[in-house]
Amino acid sequence: MPRGRRWVPSEESDELVFAVCERFLQQLAEQDGDSEDTKKRGAAAVVAQWAQKEFDREDLTRQRIYPLVWQGVRRKFLFLQPPRKELLARQLAEHFQVRRYADDKQVLQVVDVRGPGAAQHVAAAGADLVLSLIERLGAARKGPVHIGLGAGYSAMLVAKRLAHRYSDKSHPKLVLHALSAGGFRVDQPHKAPITYFSYFDDALTPVDCVALYAETVVANRDYERVKQGPGVHKSFERAEQIDIVITSLASEEDEHGMLGQFLENLIEEGELEPDALDRMRRAGWIGDVQFRPYSSTGPITEECPVRAVTLFEISDLVERARRDDKYVVLLAGTCGECGRTKTKALVPLLTQPDLRLWTHLITDLQTASELLAGA
Repeated sequence: MPRGRRWVPSEESDELVFAVCERFLQQLAEQDGDSEDTKKRGAAAVVAQWAQKEFDREDLTRQRIYPLVWQGVRRKFLFLQPPRKELLARQLAEHFQVRRYADDKQVLQVVDVRGPGAAQHVAAAGADLVLSLIERLGAARKGPVHIGLGAGYSAMLVAKRLAHRYSDKSHPKLVLHALSAGGFRVDQPHKAPITYFSYFDDALTPVDCVALYAETVVANRDYERVKQGPGVHKSFERAEQIDIVITSLASEEDEHGMLGQFLENLIEEGELEPDALDRMRRAGWIGDVQFRPYSSTGPITEECPVRAVTLFEISDLVERARRDDKYVVLLAGTCGECGRTKTKALVPLLTQPDLRLWTHLITDLQTASELLAGA
């Protein structure tokens, strides 16, 4: 670095930042007996001496190692895998009779986190699970693996992490399908599945995409007509190709649920009758998956005044979950905006055969604890 110039860690090369991060973590591991403060300072000093020699950079002092490590975090060089709570997962599997768990511990996972960031860690675990399923399918076939991406915050986080994993090494070829046409609200385009496609621009393995160009939500009477529209019917025809569906659930109790928000907006704008939500609640509305509402006993099909354009009904997902050649990954963490659990809405998806729409379920510590306490 030229003498007299202010040092800016963000301008350092990826090579240097990654090397410093790797060395720093190695040194922390080797100093296991020291206090945390001594460990960090000692590791930084050793790494600084190494970097000065390895990169011919006398300016890299111990104090400058820490900003470089933070650069590694920002550049996503440090890959964290959230811990799992296997005991809780086994107890849930036993109580809710998830028989596949005995042969495959991946089918039900409890991420050992709680609090506001739980949704992000559940999504991270979901992405890692999806990658392992992709590898499994890729090893058994010659063609690409087809992924169906749902809308919403959780699916967005899964797509981001999965794209990051695809940018660091080669994996089986992917075809991404948008499960729904949009994210409902015009001020939240980041929750629309089609926007996730761009995350894979830097993937080392080619990634193809199947969009869904349709109205986001239509009146019930218009739904079949919209499905047959130009361009739309082709997306529906290719739905059978999808190997792995990635989706989450929303709770009727959560004010941040996308379906509930959209219906409230329609009522405020005078496009729906004021009692539209009350009618759904009287029908037992407890939650929704892919914007399809359900009660504690099964799907709600008539009382919802509108229908989101989405490739799969709840019954379709249930049928897929019963097949050996398809996977449905359900992210059942807390609300990504307020941290509220969705336990009440999750229970029917565990107990009712007509709602058992998942092959793999990932949840957080608090939700799992509430499920067992309720049981």
